[in-house]
Amino acid sequence: MCWLIAVLLFCLAVLVGSQPPPPSGEAVAPEEKLEPLPPVPKLPPHVVAIARLRLRESTLRVDPMSDFNLIRNVAERTGWFHLYQQRVIVSLDNDDIFRFPIVIFVSEHQPMNLSPAEQERLRRYLKGGGFLFVSECNAKLRLRPELRPEIQAILPEAKLRPIPPDHPIYRVPYRIDKIPQARRGGKSFHEGMELNGRLVLVYSQNAEECSWQSWKWAGPMCACLPPDFEYAFRFGVNLVYYALTH
Repeated sequence: MCWLIAVLLFCLAVLVGSQPPPPSGEAVAPEEKLEPLPPVPKLPPHVVAIARLRLRESTLRVDPMSDFNLIRNVAERTGWFHLYQQRVIVSLDNDDIFRFPIVIFVSEHQPMNLSPAEQERLRRYLKGGGFLFVSECNAKLRLRPELRPEIQAILPEAKLRPIPPDHPIYRVPYRIDKIPQARRGGKSFHEGMELNGRLVLVYSQNAEECSWQSWKWAGPMCACLPPDFEYAFRFGVNLVYYALTH
């Protein structure tokens, strides 16, 4: 009988020890160990790649296929097969980012938390001709503050402001007259930052990357209920075209 009591006490201790702590009122993302980044490929001069940015606290677990699906869709829609059709992941630990004309950052459940050195490298990238698309789903903003102040701090001299509807990024190659909103807090506009008349950064709270993620995918749509595929991919094609021609 004693051993039975001991086993019951042990099971109770394991059960109690495995219970999560009581809620603190804050949503906290689960900790995940970052995997080493794959080596950045050496591409021929005529081949262009789109890079996905992974920060120190970013695991790429949110919409992990969005950039890959965008690349494939751009190639299919334009017939331009000089676009490298594999994903490339870069960080701000080195200068690899300078090898790519367009970089995508999909926010996760934490702030960007850029260090001064990372801010400076990203600033040099944008001033040197690079283009950054930052997308965050409005549904995630219950987990943390929006990224707007952190984005503004990258280029204090460039005001983050709404992009006018007649901007070239909405005109070529597709004409986009309306920004369909994500159905959980999306906005009917994008914001951007310009340097010397060139748009160097586009900031979206409309979750286009969720539509990119769900393309040709049998699973459920993303929780933020993103805009439709056709709009999202037309906008993605325009992003890439603008970044490569300005």
